[in-house]
Amino acid sequence: MTSARSTGLRHYLPEPSRLWICSAPSSWPGASGLWVHLAERTLGSSGRSEVATLEVGDDADLTYLPPIEEGREDERQRLVDRLEASGVPVLTQRRPHQAEGRPEDVLDLLGILLDPEQGLDGLETSCRLAVWPLISGLTDSAERWGSEFDALVRAGVHTVVPMTLELTPADRRRLADFTDEAGYQALFHGPAPDERRWCTLAAERGLAISALRPDLAGTPNREFSRRVATELLSAADLWLRLGRSESAGQDLLRAARWVERSQRDLRALAREGNLGVLPWLGEVSREVVEALAADRQPELTSELKAEYLGTP
Repeated sequence: MTSARSTGLRHYLPEPSRLWICSAPSSWPGASGLWVHLAERTLGSSGRSEVATLEVGDDADLTYLPPIEEGREDERQRLVDRLEASGVPVLTQRRPHQAEGRPEDVLDLLGILLDPEQGLDGLETSCRLAVWPLISGLTDSAERWGSEFDALVRAGVHTVVPMTLELTPADRRRLADFTDEAGYQALFHGPAPDERRWCTLAAERGLAISALRPDLAGTPNREFSRRVATELLSAADLWLRLGRSESAGQDLLRAARWVERSQRDLRALAREGNLGVLPWLGEVSREVVEALAADRQPELTSELKAEYLGTP
């Protein structure tokens, strides 16, 4: 049976580093000023256009809606309401100066991090999830991270996801006004920010560093397969960050993609000892499925996370 696909959307493979976003409007009247396009990991752009007409299909998953041009917030909210009424989870982006939103919205910290006089101390937000864009020479000062993490905790933020941006020369020129000479050199010629150190310090301050993937209604078999795929994708992300075998990491990713699409009853196959009939499921992936089928938390992801953060 052919899957009905959504139109008016650009599609992405779900990844923890992209907040599990699966789709975003291909055309969008973006807000003015500086903000992060969370699906592309770039600076967002303004521009006048209509709010996309999105027709959701039976493959619809987490849909990201960026900041919208001022005065059109009601249009975006109507789109949120329509998508959620269709059973589609939505991730709506907020900036610190905007009106309060829902706790499940994501707060883009770029604007406030670029203003050293403002800082995060005294931040007020209803969002429990935030994104910290990591930019050399601007937001990568480890000396400031500890106090800024504490400010986020005081504001009630539970999870902060780091995002190293993929900047074009034009993006860097847009950001150059926010730094001094040393920062300018780092922005244009410096090494990539130390994302692993950022994660370690954030976790030490009590912040979660990866977002939870939203649930998607379906049959028990599909819900279990989604849980398995999410676990495998999380493990693959950490595996590759640690610089372990590239081929083994790609095996985890491939298994996750197959699991997500599979119609097989993985829980039954695991309990019957028949996972070997699935050639795309390697030994490491099979252990993850077997643990979840037995209602146990797989050890793989927790071990990889502990290694990545340098914790016992």
